[in-house]
Amino acid sequence: MPLFEKRRRPALPGAVRATVPLHGAEQVLAWGRDEQTGGHVVATTHHLVFVGADETLVWRRPWHEAESGTWQGESSLLTVTWVDRGAPAQWRLTAPSLLQQALRERLQASVVLADEFRTANRRTVRVVIRQDLATGTLLEQTIPGKGVDLSDPQVAREAVKRLARLRSEVGL
Repeated sequence: MPLFEKRRRPALPGAVRATVPLHGAEQVLAWGRDEQTGGHVVATTHHLVFVGADETLVWRRPWHEAESGTWQGESSLLTVTWVDRGAPAQWRLTAPSLLQQALRERLQASVVLADEFRTANRRTVRVVIRQDLATGTLLEQTIPGKGVDLSDPQVAREAVKRLARLRSEVGL
């Protein structure tokens, strides 16, 4: 056995790869098989994709719609939360994968500028300028922490003020 043998990860199964829509220069970066459903989670340069065990496209979401990802090594559970506060996506990934690394890198790549403030009741609100990695379009997001009411006039005013500052910093 050669001293520096290159270890290759298994290739994404062809039927799954054929299901993942790729546009332009978009490429598959990493993938993992969910042990609970038999589906595949696929990270591309522009999207996070889930292909079901029957090799059908379940969903495809741009990176700027994902708020965060967490990895629990003890249980091999990867969780992604969404900016729209929809149900988090969770997968049990027991085989080695670069998916966690790709997730972190793509989330960071989509954030152009961010600011955070605390409300009167000590809750956190994040205002963010994100980039759609497929088009380069800049988008504004106000992400309330748990228990934050964005319709509260004081919170809304502070969010508008901070977003205006971020917009000016990126030339919007």
